[in-house]
Amino acid sequence: MILARTVTVLDSLARANVVDALAGAGAPVGVVDCVVEGARVTVRFDADRTPADLIDLLIAIEMTAPTRPDARPRDLADAITIAARGLADPALDSARIIETFLP
Repeated sequence: MILARTVTVLDSLARANVVDALAGAGAPVGVVDCVVEGARVTVRFDADRTPADLIDLLIAIEMTAPTRPDARPRDLADAITIAARGLADPALDSARIIETFLP
């Protein structure tokens, strides 16, 4: 069964991330096509090959992922803040980040 998802992604860099995740080299096997019209991205996919939940999660992740090299964490505290936001876990702290314990 072919389904479609349409999202509006105002940030052009985040939109590029969404399109790359849905239509790039690592796209899910069930993706039929991905069309960009201004800020709108529409992906059509075969739900028998790729679950709709996966498409929804990819869209959500790529819309919140850092989109510019300067958005990468500058230090551990910055990385923890980004991870906490992405994981929707405001209580995340350095004691739960394995890299904190590496030399």
